[in-house]
Amino acid sequence: MSRSQLTIQQAARLLDAGLISCKQLVAYCRTLAVAGEEIWGLHAYNTLVDLDQMLDQAGESDRRRHYGETMSILDGIPMSFKSNIAVRTEPLTAGSRILGYHHDINKASMIAPPVGYDADTVKILLRDKGGILMGTTSLDEFGMGSLGTNTAVGVDGKARPTKNPLPLLSFLDEMLANAIPKDASSAEEQLVATLQLPSDVILQCHQNALQLYEQSHMGGFAFSAGGSSSGSAASVAHGSALLSLGTDTGGSVRLPAAWCGLVGLKPSYGLLSRHGIVSYASSFDTVGILARSVDCACIALDVLAQRGEYSRDSTFSSYGPNNTSSSQVAVAELSTSNNPLNGVKVGIPEAFSIRECPSDISENWSKAAQILEDYGAEIVQVSAESISPGLIQKALAAYYVLVSAEASSNLSRYDGFRYGVKANTTATTDLNKDYTPLEQQYASTRSEGFGKEVARRILCGTYVLSSDQFHTHYEAAATLRACLAEELHSTLKERVDLLLIPTVLSPPPHIEYSGTSMDSTVMFANDIMTTPPSLAGLPSVSVPMTSTVEDAKFPSSMQLIGGRLREDVILKAAHVLLKQSGSYGGP
Repeated sequence: MSRSQLTIQQAARLLDAGLISCKQLVAYCRTLAVAGEEIWGLHAYNTLVDLDQMLDQAGESDRRRHYGETMSILDGIPMSFKSNIAVRTEPLTAGSRILGYHHDINKASMIAPPVGYDADTVKILLRDKGGILMGTTSLDEFGMGSLGTNTAVGVDGKARPTKNPLPLLSFLDEMLANAIPKDASSAEEQLVATLQLPSDVILQCHQNALQLYEQSHMGGFAFSAGGSSSGSAASVAHGSALLSLGTDTGGSVRLPAAWCGLVGLKPSYGLLSRHGIVSYASSFDTVGILARSVDCACIALDVLAQRGEYSRDSTFSSYGPNNTSSSQVAVAELSTSNNPLNGVKVGIPEAFSIRECPSDISENWSKAAQILEDYGAEIVQVSAESISPGLIQKALAAYYVLVSAEASSNLSRYDGFRYGVKANTTATTDLNKDYTPLEQQYASTRSEGFGKEVARRILCGTYVLSSDQFHTHYEAAATLRACLAEELHSTLKERVDLLLIPTVLSPPPHIEYSGTSMDSTVMFANDIMTTPPSLAGLPSVSVPMTSTVEDAKFPSSMQLIGGRLREDVILKAAHVLLKQSGSYGGP
């Protein structure tokens, strides 16, 4: 069994059987994280938890398991969280200088102090279920971006885009396979031996893998990990975390999942509590799950979707007492049925069949539909009368109008007085001389604190909310959103149980490290398939599939969209796709 295929269930089974200890698992994962940052330059993490602190928590997990008092299947499982999700022991910076972001992986000179409280989702996974924090992950500033390149410039004047680890993983697996004892014959024995390798051996394997890749490919491997949950995706794809939480506003979990060969789940809007999340666009923001397998995503979803006594999000709406484990139960049914999708209607919407869709993506689309049909699903062609191509074509523009408007409102609080790091105006010489001292402070703080993309979206949002443009821009976008949502909800209620479309239309691009940003239109185009379900608040999941292109560097992916609170249906279908497409959650 490949190291890159370690799932939560496999890790829990090895721990329960006593084949490895939690300390060994944690030490292995943290060494991967260090190697990823220091040798490969992944830039997946903004902060890493101290090793001794992690080992103390792992020791507590080992003791609970020894006495049969494990808190859940997640007890002792390494996990990471996007840096816009509050973890009480870590800074909450959302990757922005205005919130004190100052990259130092070991937190030796972090400007921002620990936030001091947990997001609801973090409290459940870490405090209630026994998960172990690896660290907080990098992101496009405030979640604004699709490539992982909109990162704040550090004190060294350099940006830190997140790299996609997939090109190196096959080389790493080869190095690790050569490093384990030859008497480890079975897949399980090889996996255990890998997890027990000394840290210096693991680091050397990373160095050798990088050298081998560069020799065979004549250069580096700087491909985008997607965004905005870039570090979360990279950490799970690399293996330093077995589960990660990100946020998905218009595709920020699904797109990086697609490019990193992972399962990326955006639940129904409001299903998971948003308390403790730094707001970007409040009517869109959704906590999402990045995992190696559909089963892993189900485990996380089912514990996070239950309302607790401390749930502090007014939009939070759990499944309810009569449906306490919908996704795991639905997936479990697959093993007891020859046609597990019998009675499920899968819609292929004509509106998403655009000319720009590459032939290999179309082939995978057809392949995915055939797999679902083979397992009992009924394939239904959804015509333009049900879902209008015109609305889909305008959805991306409407999305950016609305999220920019909400971002303008949400980020107005960061002024250096109430919120945000106050700039030093005495060092600023280019401010308008007609500004009052207060206006100078505002201008200086926001100019220094916000990156170019964030500033661009704030200005766009302020413009569309102005009295001159509100009716022509904002109201028009809101009306389009309502019409699109009505069509999607109606189709998923009356005609089909889920929709099948591609997640992205292109492989991850090569990213530059010159400090210049990529063309914004190229970045926006990556969201064309993911924004419609976000506009409607519907659940959707990205599933990796083996590419139809020979020698493809990256897997393809498909997206399943369901009706509100019907995560059970899309995850059941996702499980079938993942198992039958030849891609087990990774390349």
